[in-house]
Amino acid sequence: MVAYARFRASDLPKAVGLDWADGRRRSDGRAGHLCHGPYITLGPGRYTGGFYLQRNAADVEGEVELEACADHGRRVFASRSAPVRDLFSSVAGLLWIDFSVDAVERSCEIRLLVPALARIEVAEAVVFRRDVSDWGLS
Repeated sequence: MVAYARFRASDLPKAVGLDWADGRRRSDGRAGHLCHGPYITLGPGRYTGGFYLQRNAADVEGEVELEACADHGRRVFASRSAPVRDLFSSVAGLLWIDFSVDAVERSCEIRLLVPALARIEVAEAVVFRRDVSDWGLS
């Protein structure tokens, strides 16, 4: 089971966006899922998932949406939105979502939906357990 996992944006599926050789993905002006995945199995527990991303300094309109789900979105564990203007423009910051899984879940993913015309760049996705005692450190 996953305790910590990290994925380059360009290694994840997408509906919109352009991939760069350095692993980043940039939105292409269309609304849609800029990143989704990684379709991993998670055991029961509390998790945080998210994307390291930043916006173009001039883009302040609209909202991005983040979901943690399984079964290609048919089972949503948690969702949230954030105004584009609240995203960092000078450095990639973590836009995260906390969620819980009650039983072993397969095909888990986090999804980032971007609005049209907002220029968003994603560097990485992360998923990690928040139940530190389950890491065997206590």
